[in-house]
Formats: sequence, C-alpha cells, structure tokens
Amino acid sequence: MPKKLSLRRCAENWAGRRCFTRCAGLDTSLRRPMAKRRHNAIHQRLYLKLTVSWAVAWIVGIACLGTLAISMNGRLGRVGLEDMLRLRATAVYGLSWFDAQGRFHDELLDKEPGLLTGGVDIWVISQRSPDTVLLRPKQAIFNIHSPAELANANAGSEDGAIREGRDSLGVSYLSLTKTTYDDADRVVARILVLGDPRAIDAAHAVFTRNLLLAVTALALLGLAVGTLLARQTLRPVAETMDIRERLIAAAAHELRAPVANLLAICDSVGYGDIPLEEGFTQVRHVARTSATLIDKLLLLAQLDSSAAGVMKEKVRLDLIVEAALPEGHGITTDMEESVVVADRRLLQIAVRNLIENALTHGRSNGDTGASVRITVRHHTVTIEDDGAGFRMDQLASAREAFRKAPGSPGYGLGLSIVQHIAELHGGQLILENLAPHGARVRLQIN
Repeated sequence: MPKKLSLRRCAENWAGRRCFTRCAGLDTSLRRPMAKRRHNAIHQRLYLKLTVSWAVAWIVGIACLGTLAISMNGRLGRVGLEDMLRLRATAVYGLSWFDAQGRFHDELLDKEPGLLTGGVDIWVISQRSPDTVLLRPKQAIFNIHSPAELANANAGSEDGAIREGRDSLGVSYLSLTKTTYDDADRVVARILVLGDPRAIDAAHAVFTRNLLLAVTALALLGLAVGTLLARQTLRPVAETMDIRERLIAAAAHELRAPVANLLAICDSVGYGDIPLEEGFTQVRHVARTSATLIDKLLLLAQLDSSAAGVMKEKVRLDLIVEAALPEGHGITTDMEESVVVADRRLLQIAVRNLIENALTHGRSNGDTGASVRITVRHHTVTIEDDGAGFRMDQLASAREAFRKAPGSPGYGLGLSIVQHIAELHGGQLILENLAPHGARVRLQIN
C-alpha cells in the first residue's frame, strides 16, 4: 500500500508540475499579445513625439531664416537706393559749378550718360534768387508742386539725410538735399535728388514670393526627411525592445522548470516519499542550476545595455585560454603568443563559455572525453570539436539568446554572451560546420 501511495503521489506531483508549467505558459501566451500591444503603443508615442519635435524645430528654424532673409533683402534694397541717391548728389555737386559772375555751369553733366536719369529726378535750385530752378529733369518721374520748398524743407535736416514723402499724385519717393557754396562759403544752391522706391519694392516682392515658395518646399522636404529619420532612429529601439521582450519571455519559460521542480521536491518531502536529506540535496542542485541561469541572464542584460563597463588593457590571449582549460578532458592546443587590447574579465568569460560549449556538445572519445582542439593565432581563438555540429536551420540564429537544438543541454545563452563580448571589442563570432561532422567556432578580437 505505501508503494502504491508513493506512486500515486509521484503522479500527483508530476501532474501538478505539468499543470503549473502549462498554466504559466498559458499566462505567458495571454500576456505576450498584451505586451506586444503595449510595445507598439510606446513605439507610436515615441515616434509621434520625435516627429512633432522635429517638425516644430524645423518649421520654426526655417520660418526664422526666411523672415531674416526677407528683412535683410528689404533693408539692403533700401540701403542700395539711399547710396545711389547720395552718389548722384555728389556727382552733380562735383561736375557743376558757378563762375565769378554767378552763372551756373552743368556742361560736364551731359558727358555722364545716365547720371540724370535712371529712376531719379535731380533738381538744382538757386538760393540767390528764390525759386529759380537751375537744373530740372527732362522727364520728371514725380509731380512735385514746389521743388524749392521741398529742398528748403530738407535743408533743415542734416546734410545728406534721406527723407520719405509723397508727391501730389500720392506716389512715394525718397529725397535727399545737398547744399553748394561759393568761394566765400555762402549758400548758392541746393541739389535735390528724388529716388523711386517702386522698383526696389517690386524686386523685394518677387524675392519674397520666391523665398516663400522655396521655404515651403524646403519645409515639406524637411518634414519628409524628419519622418524618415524618426523611423530609422526608432528602428534600433524597437528591435531592442523586441529582443528584451523575447529575452524576458524566454527567461520566464526557463525559470518555470526549476520552480516546478522545487515545488515537486517540497511536496515529495512533505508526503514522506523521499528523505529530508535527499530533498535538501535535490533542492541545492536545482538552486545551483537556477543561480547559474540567473548569473548568465544578468551578464547578458549588462552586455546588451552596454553597462558592463569595458576596461580594455593589453592582455595575453594565449595565457587567458590556457588558464581557462579544464583538467581531465581531451583538449589539444596549438597556441602562439598573442597580445590583444581587451577587457580581461569579459575575455575570460567568453573563452570559458566557448570551451564549455565545445566540451558539452563534442562527441565523446573513449575515456579521454570530448575531442576538442584549440588554436590561438594572432587575435583569433579557434575551437573545434567532433560533435554533431550546428543544425543548418539554426546556424544563422545560434548566436541569439535561448537558441538551442531540441534535447540539447544548457540554456542556449553561451554563444549569445560571447557574441555580445565580441561586439564590445569590435570583433566577431564566426560559426562553421566541419565535414563530415563537428563544429568550428572562431572568436576574433580587434
């Protein structure tokens, strides 16, 4: 009867363990779509924030530059017109004069084509006999009722100052007055120059229109580029989040078995099916196995987040491999002195994982254990074994976490850890199959 009870309890424990694992698996299968939706929602929020931030910054920057360009163009056009008025006034001042009898001479002005035309009206008004016009435009642009009054009004301001005004028809102009003197330093005449700002305003309007079109096209192009950059920027983030989701799901799956075993052992001890001391031994074994798994998961998480704190220094690669060799296994070595710049601790972990992996999966060769060959050349560690090798459908994904063949011992973390360490050192992990059987793993450190 006790034997039957023990078998029944063992069956209950086994069924309970399977029920726990299946329920946990069902819980994970239910949570996985929820985690996927949550991950997609986070990704969409990040994408929206990044796109909106880029769009606002780009549009504000383009608008500020466009406004500055329009303002500068208008200002430069105004300054150019004012300089032209001053230049014309100075030219008339220098090319005309009064003789000893007080007669006005402008013969030299006719020798300068375009001086008295080209969008300006130039008047010379005598101050000895008021309202006497000594020089007038041949075809006036502006309808000025009294040029003498305008010249005298401008004379009250600083000589050469630019003033704005409108003629009798409402056409705007810019005016400048320059005073001329005789030998006794007496005022004899005033030069009045009127400039037409309409050409400058028209050119400024064309510039503004073209600039607005260019700014609009540039803004649309910037938004398109920003959208593309946002997608490209968030793609590694999304991939990292996917990797972590898979890592968490796989870790939860791997940790269920030890938890189920512990529950089964506790139930067996409680029912009296196994002695207490034997139960403690089994619990200790499961705890050590779980601790190894947790240590590898923590190391993988640190390597994945670049939080490992890589401290590079010059180390002897051949000595690190020699120190990692276990005793009592058939390992053949062919090593030459090789100095690399690497993190000693991480390099020891990588080499130890590769050797353990080769010993675990290598074919047994009598009493000498698995047949493993290790070669160290330059910056490369090559490890070969006589095992079954990598399955062809898993060769490309063997470096990913929890990737292992069905029925294979271990957790499928060793090669993933080595891959991360190689990437942190600018190197790579190369996996190959040997003919007719066996595997070759090469760790390159740059």
